[in-house]
Amino acid sequence: MSSELYLAKDNMASNVAVIGYWDIRGLVEPARLLLEYGGINYEDRRIQMTKEKWLSYKHGLGYDFPNLPFYQDDEVKITQSKAIIRHLGRKLDLYGNTIAGKAEIDMLLDVVADFTSMMTGVCYRQDFSDKIKAEWIAGEGAFAMWGPLSSRMAGLQNKLGGNDWFVENKLSIADFAIWELIDTTRILFEGCMDNFEGLQGFMERFSQLKGVGDYLNGPRYRPFPIWSVRAKYGYLKNQ
Repeated sequence: MSSELYLAKDNMASNVAVIGYWDIRGLVEPARLLLEYGGINYEDRRIQMTKEKWLSYKHGLGYDFPNLPFYQDDEVKITQSKAIIRHLGRKLDLYGNTIAGKAEIDMLLDVVADFTSMMTGVCYRQDFSDKIKAEWIAGEGAFAMWGPLSSRMAGLQNKLGGNDWFVENKLSIADFAIWELIDTTRILFEGCMDNFEGLQGFMERFSQLKGVGDYLNGPRYRPFPIWSVRAKYGYLKNQ
């Protein structure tokens, strides 16, 4: 792949942001959703090279800590998924109205990261099977310390309560991260949302936001792959 694909910031059109990641949803989809919601003109660079080639290639891109995802606009040139989400939150006024609200948003971003780690932990297992999947859902066997998936969904529903949005009842970056978490969870573990009407309502509201709805219903959005080709579950739709 030509290095010309990764333009230096000085050569980038000032009105076009760039976000780069593997050609999957993974850790970057909340940022893509934020860019769509904000109506930000951006280029979605989906990296299609081996991990080994990427590891040798990334050091020439001019980032302080080269990694995926990477992001740059006319203000910043950064890596790390949560740093990108927070930057877009500040840019789009989606990072809370109060100190307490900002703290809750940060907490929820970390909760999402924990839940995502639990999910990747099972989906990338080399011995993944229907039995292991059932144990993960039930919180049994090796997954007993996490408890059942239903308890994690219940925690999110309790936090939402009767509100439309998770923090200060105002749309924030936490909602973008939580929507992506719940969506990938309900795709991979069918039926997990059946008893959570509050979360179902949240998912529907979010999917109708300006920019987001057009993206989710358009040709650029793809439910799969969720994880990389190394995953035993979540790469192919019928895996």
